[in-house]
Amino acid sequence: MGLSIASTRFLVKAWKNGVRFDRILTLGRQHMAVSPQRIESILKKYEAWPPTIGADEFRRSLEEPVTRFENFARALGAKIIESCDASGFEGASLVHDFNEPIPAAWEDKYDLVFDGGTLEHVFNFPVAVANCMRMVKTGGHFILGTPANNYCGHGFYQFSPELFFRVLSPENGFQIEQMIATADSEGISSLFGVEYPFPITGPWYEVNDPARVRTRVTLITDKPVLLYLSARKVSRDQIFKKFPQQSDYVEQWKTAEMRTSVAPKPSGSKVTGWLRSSLSESFCREVLPRVAWFLDPFRRLRHRRKNSFHNHTLYRRLRD
Repeated sequence: MGLSIASTRFLVKAWKNGVRFDRILTLGRQHMAVSPQRIESILKKYEAWPPTIGADEFRRSLEEPVTRFENFARALGAKIIESCDASGFEGASLVHDFNEPIPAAWEDKYDLVFDGGTLEHVFNFPVAVANCMRMVKTGGHFILGTPANNYCGHGFYQFSPELFFRVLSPENGFQIEQMIATADSEGISSLFGVEYPFPITGPWYEVNDPARVRTRVTLITDKPVLLYLSARKVSRDQIFKKFPQQSDYVEQWKTAEMRTSVAPKPSGSKVTGWLRSSLSESFCREVLPRVAWFLDPFRRLRHRRKNSFHNHTLYRRLRD
């Protein structure tokens, strides 16, 4: 588990927006794939500079990679920094398998629970995410970065925005304050036999709630994309008292119930209705697509654009 430039920036921006870092729990011991120079520039950008220990002392503290995250977090006000993992091999302060519920003593304990890339590796996701939610104090935050696109094979799962909008909802005691999607990964290459990492990055896009825009928030990309989100705990409600349902299905079920007492209105023109009722399924599925190669040559481009960051109903580019 580790922080990229994007996740480092997201955390500092969250601090700038008022997220408290006093007592932190991270899922897994965090390392930072970010240079000390870049950390300093990000802190300066969001007015978190100089750290209370002084600029020179802070720069020296970042020279040790193993403790870099802890020293970075202290620059944002962290007083207690704990980590939890299924094994102690990376030096986690707490050892617990997140496939199982946490002890009651860990609940409502932390101002910030941060997942920098763990939940996708835990098979029992509903239990694991509920553990994170339970550990956050009321008024505290759950922040995570998690795979969305083109991370096949990285873990058990890749997640959609819909999942977190339905899980981190007021019904479960949370309110999402921001969700962004961005290309974020790291490649490895070599020159003269020396391997080096290089970042794969892209612009930030704010993600809309599918329930609000009343359509699925889909995405087709050629780069690996992560979701970053910050959610505030607004109450200590029972988590998953009612299991989340996908918003577009909920809307369809409601519409179907309404139609049991009110006859549906015909849609489209008479010609369109006649064509739909007259043409066979075989014609629509087999013949029409072949004809469309000539009559509709840009259909694939339109489809890709509709399911990309260019769809402004689903995504809004952030300029910062």
